[in-house]
Amino acid sequence: MRIIITGATGSLGAWLTRYFSQKGHEVIASGRSKEAPRALLDYATYLPIDITKTVDFPDADVCIHTAALSDDKGRPEDLYLANVTGTKKVAEATANCPLFVHISSSSVYLPDDNLLTEDMAGHQDNALLSPYGRSKLQSEEMLLETSRHDACFVLRPRALYGVGDKVILPRMLKLTNKDILNRPGKMKVRASMTHYSNLAHAIECCFGQSVKKGTHIYNVSDSEAYLLIEIMRALCTQLYGKPLKERQIPIALLKILALFKIGGITPLLVRSFTKDMVLDISKIQQELSYAPTATYYSTLPEMGEWVEKIGGVEVIKTGEKSLAWE
Repeated sequence: MRIIITGATGSLGAWLTRYFSQKGHEVIASGRSKEAPRALLDYATYLPIDITKTVDFPDADVCIHTAALSDDKGRPEDLYLANVTGTKKVAEATANCPLFVHISSSSVYLPDDNLLTEDMAGHQDNALLSPYGRSKLQSEEMLLETSRHDACFVLRPRALYGVGDKVILPRMLKLTNKDILNRPGKMKVRASMTHYSNLAHAIECCFGQSVKKGTHIYNVSDSEAYLLIEIMRALCTQLYGKPLKERQIPIALLKILALFKIGGITPLLVRSFTKDMVLDISKIQQELSYAPTATYYSTLPEMGEWVEKIGGVEVIKTGEKSLAWE
């Protein structure tokens, strides 16, 4: 198949470009950078495209739309332009693709003691969503109203991770300093996470589903939820070669920092350390036969090898854009 992948210079887009190319598909990758990362050209044809402006794509069988402004601290107008207007332009430019797969986000939900089901988005207090979460929810609503594809699938992963991750992994590692894990509260909350390979599997489950006319929304995650403190300890042991000493940061202090927007601390970040965030994936399992196999623990050795290869923990903490193709 010929597959268009937007956002190919980002972590997820880079991973999917490599994955589907290695599966034998013809990949057309797009990104905002004028020049493609050198390694990308080994896997795909590259198109420099700013999706907030005029968009033009060749015909293809599938469009996988990963491009987005993922910034909880971004200005609402910038997030709307990138995530709503940009998605609309990509959808219109690929209307001839029978299948459109939009990568949304679990940020459309607020933390909840119950499993988060697809119908909960938009029915909670949207004013409490981050500006990013609101923009992703608006992008979904726009597709529900305007998509002209034979079939449109909206996938909502949470905390995407894997080799090439320049978002979640750096955030986790910034909690470490001089062999100490600075632990926000007790971190004894349960959270869903989604390995890139499990999301790729979910996308493949959408292939051949053009008979499912209209727009369909699914949560996507690993098969199990994780206790945050346990995955942090496992990560530290993997990357540092030993368990780290722990120092607890009072949640009350973090709430004050978030209130005054100090140090990049946001209310959403504080909630992630204090509230469960577990996705219900039964719908995609039942309707599309989704069966995730990768887990955080099974993929840690691969993550450790990658971190060592590119220069270690301090390099990862930078979150540099180039990490996606290193």
